[in-house]
Amino acid sequence: MAKMTKKKTETTTADGWKLFFKRKFDDAIAVFNRVIDTKKDQNALYGRACAFFRKSNHESALKDLEALLKTDENNVDYLHTRAMIYGANEQYDKAMKDMNKVLDLHPDNGEAWCDLGGLYLVREDFANARDCFERAADIDKSCSCAWLGKGIAALNFKEYRKANEYLNISVKLEARLTLAYMARAEALFLNGQKKEALKDVKKALTLDQAFLEDYKSTISDQQEKPVQEDDHKGDLDEEDAIVY
Repeated sequence: MAKMTKKKTETTTADGWKLFFKRKFDDAIAVFNRVIDTKKDQNALYGRACAFFRKSNHESALKDLEALLKTDENNVDYLHTRAMIYGANEQYDKAMKDMNKVLDLHPDNGEAWCDLGGLYLVREDFANARDCFERAADIDKSCSCAWLGKGIAALNFKEYRKANEYLNISVKLEARLTLAYMARAEALFLNGQKKEALKDVKKALTLDQAFLEDYKSTISDQQEKPVQEDDHKGDLDEEDAIVY
């Protein structure tokens, strides 16, 4: 009886995306490379660009996206991803140009409205940021990021009760959204609700280990500074202090 040989399984773009969504970005890049080496596959090239972006290899990601946009200049996925990379590189004018083109092509793209709002927030253009987040919330009222953005915009307009209302909705929609708890803590504190604010800070610190480490590092740096006469003015009551 002849010996049967096991059929070799072909590497596919779908395999790369599975690894990508498992956050195994190096493995995903390796798979996408194998696919690209054997055939011209736009989806594999886009997958590699996204994986490069997640690895903070922005130069390689942009190179792949430029190649993709040469063949499909109005592809909203490519444009949106490139805008996000420009934003991460603090190239805000380029980011906004791409994001506005996405919205010209698809004005009902709630995610793009949120990301454009985020760019306006970074540039401290709170009026335009608020408009973007309101558009996003109108498109999808279940989008936690839209309500988060509305809350942060309201916070910057010193509309603390309104900010708290929006951030409550954001937290209800996504219970592990660290930034929403921190923003709500600030809104509560500025509205005179100190104890409630501290509860949100503690909640945020339990949700995100990286955020907790950054917070501890910041506190440690502050403690190492020379104590000045006014350093303790406005300190929290002893009973409210967060202890680790």
